[in-house]
Amino acid sequence: MDSPVELEKHLGGLTIEKREYQLAATHEIISKLPNSSLLNYPYGTGKTIIALLVYLSLKKTNPQAKFVFTSAREAAALRCRQALEMAKQFGFVDQLGYLFDPRSGGKGLSLPQKKKMYLASDIIFSPITTLMNDRFEIKSRLQTDIFKSIQLCVIDEATDLLARSMTGFRLSKYFEELFTVRPKAGNFPILAMTGTRDQYRAQNILKILGEGTHLMQRPDLSPYETITQIREIIREDYKQIDQLISNLLTKPVGTIQEILDPQLSRLEVIKMSYGGALDRLKDSQASYPIRIGKYQVKDNDSREQLLTAFSLLFKLTHARLLLLDSTPGEFLRYIKLDENQEHFQSVIEASSFIISHRSELPRFDKPEETTTRGLINPKVDTAIDLIHEHLIRGAKVILFTRYLALGEQTNMLLTKALKFPGVKYLSGKTPEDTRRIILEQFQQEDVNVLIFTPVGGRGLNLGEADVVIHLDITSNIDDMIQRRERARGCLEYVLVIKGTSEEVKLKDYAKLIDSSNNNSAKT
Repeated sequence: MDSPVELEKHLGGLTIEKREYQLAATHEIISKLPNSSLLNYPYGTGKTIIALLVYLSLKKTNPQAKFVFTSAREAAALRCRQALEMAKQFGFVDQLGYLFDPRSGGKGLSLPQKKKMYLASDIIFSPITTLMNDRFEIKSRLQTDIFKSIQLCVIDEATDLLARSMTGFRLSKYFEELFTVRPKAGNFPILAMTGTRDQYRAQNILKILGEGTHLMQRPDLSPYETITQIREIIREDYKQIDQLISNLLTKPVGTIQEILDPQLSRLEVIKMSYGGALDRLKDSQASYPIRIGKYQVKDNDSREQLLTAFSLLFKLTHARLLLLDSTPGEFLRYIKLDENQEHFQSVIEASSFIISHRSELPRFDKPEETTTRGLINPKVDTAIDLIHEHLIRGAKVILFTRYLALGEQTNMLLTKALKFPGVKYLSGKTPEDTRRIILEQFQQEDVNVLIFTPVGGRGLNLGEADVVIHLDITSNIDDMIQRRERARGCLEYVLVIKGTSEEVKLKDYAKLIDSSNNNSAKT
């Protein structure tokens, strides 16, 4: 095993704080092998670096060792690319030889060529879906197991081992395949990396990883304090529309409760709709009884009623998300679709308030003037005022949204209409080279405002940020924790439309941050 001094040189040139944590964690993981480890450190504290240092250390003791780095998020390919680029920055191409670049995804390669590529790779950087599909094809058609000789498998964002269902947690499909294959491939150890503050989740991940898994948990590791402020926005039109949609939910929720369980809460039913219940009911290959979580659908009549109820429920909850988290234009287009108009008739009429509303937005180049714009999400209106306030004092600002349309609209408003300087927008569509350049500009002085979608903001250390603004509260609260900890040591604003369903999600977020941050303030 390398000494700390020998490993330290591989951190040269990387802007990472608290390097001793990476070195100490690397040694601890190595000392516990062949047992698996769950590395539960805050986001932005260098877990990928720890994984790469473990690779390097193991490779020096066993030159034949092979490693897998995988992820299951919507940004899985991006996370794998980022880890690969970091490996190149470490000099791992020289240290470890051939690496599978997930940018190609193996496109255009024949199956024998894919087999050669996997067998030649010292490290496989691959999204879990691609990895398991390739493994199945190569194993079944070419009688070769690409998992042979794997000494360690790293799972990035290990909370994705768990897919939500109303009964708690269940194993995600492709990870289920991975854990089925694992005993046949020598029971290779797993290094699972997460930053969850939810101890129930952490314990469920530990159960999946198996008995003897070593838990490395440092919830106190973030070196800076983040101050959180909640900005409640009062808009009666949004409150009215949200309530109308909530009223429409009563009928499909009641149907589902009547068939499955009268004791089911509305929240549990909505979780079921996002947990694959509709897909399960649509599956033409499914035989009776059809399982939905812990419940069974025993006949075709019940199935048809549930199909109708879950389909309507999904439309209503999706419209509600678009109302609160996307642009008014995107929300209006959705409820006016031919297949949706019948369900949203009362909502369409009430939406006339949104159409008529106008916002007075501050110009940056001419502070004495404002620009009038219509169809602006009220949270964007508030966010622009906050950006204006903090840019004037020289701060750097990051704004997060989970919808492309909202990110694009905010970017256009700031750059085109309001002439704000140094504004850039990063989404999953942004090429990696462009993304890297923009991040370097943010670290220097050329970029002052960064707008991110979830995919665009994955895997970043954003310590240069002074202010973080959340335009939405994500359904997966761990995503919110990840945002704030990647830009730790900042002033954080969470924007909420008062009197809407967002206030319920805010309570879940407040519980998690209050456990480590007692300085939250409400304005």
